[in-house]
Amino acid sequence: MLIALAPALIVFPASADPWIPAAGTGKVKPVLRLYRSDRTFSSSHFGSETFPSTSKISETQLKVTGEHGLGDGWALQYDLRAAQESKTKTKKNTSTTYTASGLQDQEIGLVRGLRQGKVFADAIALNIILPAGSTSSNPQMGVGHTAIEPDYQFGIKHQFGQRLAYGSFSIGPRMFFNSSVTQWRATADVGTRLFQNVDIFGSLFCARTFGVNTALPSSENPNASEVYNLLRGGLGLRFSLTRNIRPIIEYEADLAGQGIHAGNRWVFGVAWRY
Repeated sequence: MLIALAPALIVFPASADPWIPAAGTGKVKPVLRLYRSDRTFSSSHFGSETFPSTSKISETQLKVTGEHGLGDGWALQYDLRAAQESKTKTKKNTSTTYTASGLQDQEIGLVRGLRQGKVFADAIALNIILPAGSTSSNPQMGVGHTAIEPDYQFGIKHQFGQRLAYGSFSIGPRMFFNSSVTQWRATADVGTRLFQNVDIFGSLFCARTFGVNTALPSSENPNASEVYNLLRGGLGLRFSLTRNIRPIIEYEADLAGQGIHAGNRWVFGVAWRY
């Protein structure tokens, strides 16, 4: 029963997938993310308390993630982004809005599968973050510096009666070439079948920054700063139109952070396995 249900439930985790696809096969997930914020986290410490911000920000982002099997336990993975961002500042009852659009920083890498069992899998990845986003626009669209990010990924499946639950996790440092700044990043995605053709899942993303004495100036926009301290949670649904096509809807909220905006976003997308 577990083996029969596993492919249907573990196809499209929201975070990194440690199950390496066969050569010539893969998965791609385009999503539209709508982010809004008019509050900010404290700049002095990491916590959940928020305060009214002197600026409002919004972002409409198109994000395409995917993985393509290369054979012999290897896969190519990517995270490609473009967006329109706006920032509105209010001073003495006068509001000024700045808008920018275009590419953001892009991520591409290689994944090597380690243990690839039916109920447990793990893998290691090496990604490079390319500074494709503009640093001269207002708001800035990117950090402007190259980084590398080695990750460790693992996933599990477990049968609870008639329901199969799954989880996938990743953790690794993002290290910038121009300084000693390192962001430690971790993601988690857990879910189970809710109805016959509907999965419910939860997601967590956490980033903490170290070596900030040599960082670029801090920014409330995480796309434009090496300093990034945030905990974000999400809850969503995946719908099985076919075995290989699954629409997704998710609501995400910033739960804790330091020195950046606190907001929420809706995510709409579709995952396709080929």
